[in-house]
Amino acid sequence: MRVPFLRGLGMTASLIVAIGPQNAYLLKYGLSRANFVFAIAAIYVVIDVALITLGAIGVGTIIAQYPALKLIFACIAVLFFLGFGIASIRKGLKAGKIEKVKVPGAAAYSTAILLSIANPGVLFDTIVIIGGLAGQYEHLIDRIAFSAGAAAASFLWFFALASIAYFCGGWFTDRAWKAVDIIIGVLMLVLAATIVHDAWRLAEQIGLFGTTSV
Repeated sequence: MRVPFLRGLGMTASLIVAIGPQNAYLLKYGLSRANFVFAIAAIYVVIDVALITLGAIGVGTIIAQYPALKLIFACIAVLFFLGFGIASIRKGLKAGKIEKVKVPGAAAYSTAILLSIANPGVLFDTIVIIGGLAGQYEHLIDRIAFSAGAAAASFLWFFALASIAYFCGGWFTDRAWKAVDIIIGVLMLVLAATIVHDAWRLAEQIGLFGTTSV
């Protein structure tokens, strides 16, 4: 087994294990024992592979040259995560029994996609860090091996998390389920605040406030 494969596997595993909006969203549907939680895991893996590939061919460096484009994207992401977070917290605080979703809908899949492509943390980890490391290898075969290792880590983690949550969902109470909704909502609001901070710095960089950061 090639060393770059193992490096890609280890690096990606160290980055995606932390509980963030992506993992929390996957846990939500896994604990509700919704079968389509595995489809959400597959979406995460496919997007990870695509973003890592983009990073490996140098797209991250090109995008970084256009801060105005990044600012527009950041503003859209803030609105999405802010709305999603508030809705999730309100659902968790609502009195009564929780109705667990069993049938997949376009909203579930589109949210999973946005949690990947509109999440600055995911974009930075995949395009800049992992993709950037893959791009440093001189030989194409080593780049492919490193990227394959990263893809393997993404696949193993998301499907393992989905499986564990799915099989543990039968012991989850309504109170615990409400807590999950609130936790997810808080994570979304924290992510929105992080993006606002990044957007503010981008706005300063392009001189929207009359000054340009060095």
